[in-house]
Amino acid sequence: MKADSSFFFRPKGGLGVFLLLLSFLAPIVCRGQEALAEDFVTASVCVASPGEKIYSALGHACLRLQCPTHDLDYIYSYEAEDVRHNVLRFFAGKLKMTVKTVPTEEYVAQYVPEGRGVKEYVLNLPIRVKQRLWEQMDGRLQYSPIPYDYMNHGCAVSVLSWLEEAIGSDSLVYAPWPEKYKRSRKEIGGDSIVNEWNHIGVCSFVTGESNALDIDNTRKVIVPTELIEVLQGATAFGAPLLTGECNVLLGPTKSVSKSKFPPLLVSLLVLLLAVVNLRLRNVWLRCAVLLPCLLLGTFVLYLVVFSALPCTTWNWLIIPFCPLPFVFWKWRRWWTLPFAAVCLIWVCGMIAYPHQIVDSAHLVLSIAMALCNIEIYLKLKNK
Repeated sequence: MKADSSFFFRPKGGLGVFLLLLSFLAPIVCRGQEALAEDFVTASVCVASPGEKIYSALGHACLRLQCPTHDLDYIYSYEAEDVRHNVLRFFAGKLKMTVKTVPTEEYVAQYVPEGRGVKEYVLNLPIRVKQRLWEQMDGRLQYSPIPYDYMNHGCAVSVLSWLEEAIGSDSLVYAPWPEKYKRSRKEIGGDSIVNEWNHIGVCSFVTGESNALDIDNTRKVIVPTELIEVLQGATAFGAPLLTGECNVLLGPTKSVSKSKFPPLLVSLLVLLLAVVNLRLRNVWLRCAVLLPCLLLGTFVLYLVVFSALPCTTWNWLIIPFCPLPFVFWKWRRWWTLPFAAVCLIWVCGMIAYPHQIVDSAHLVLSIAMALCNIEIYLKLKNK
């Protein structure tokens, strides 16, 4: 998911040039000495706790690079344009993302209003690797923006790939991967989302290739807290990658909680209206049932047909919530009963063979959609 900052900027001065010169001067400065002090440059991974909004539901991971001697302290992060002000462009897949940087103090300050916390995990790397990492990150600031891709260029995946490039694949060794990495990215990410509305929101549009099981495990590390678990079990140059030191840069004042009116409860109320309307045959009750179902179907259909967002190539939710039959309302006598049968068959199929994007609320709404179409058919038949 995207990070939550909208005010990132490039720092004044050439950090990359400074460290590039340092890499050439270090052998001269250190002639007759063992090496520069390892803490001349410090590198760490920072993790922000999850927020209430869907774009912050997984939290955020980034790199912190410091040179205490020269009073340099910056956060490097893959960032997209602010979703809050570009919702339509986000769902169209038009947002851009790029590597950006900000002083650590300002980065931490942005989480204070949301009550979120920030922790720092110090990386145990040789000075030459930390210098190389900083040079590479400064170079990435020059890259052109790319289309926003929350799966393949999400914060946790990006941080891990940056570390792999700086350390080298031969020198970075991971611990055996847990069983959960045999699942898809959507399942791994979904299990970490506490708020039910955020969970069903992600389930409704993160589909398609996100369900691939055969991709490399490093590309499945999409949750910041799980990134820390992976790094805690990894070694670089034969030594533990993390020092074990965890610094709390900002303590959380709020925690993400479950909703008082979760999607399943709302969908059950919709189903109750559909059952009552089988007897009352009221047009307003019918609209109350159809409206949430058709809104969901229209949204999903738009993502599959028009959106350039990743992982939206197909979505099984199109079948029970497809709004296209209602375009042919004049001929509803002929399609309502078959459509109701399709909805019920779809529910049975998803119960027998559960799919990764289907939530229990989806199943209940699909039953409500079927009952509503049956009610329409019965009303026409009794005229």
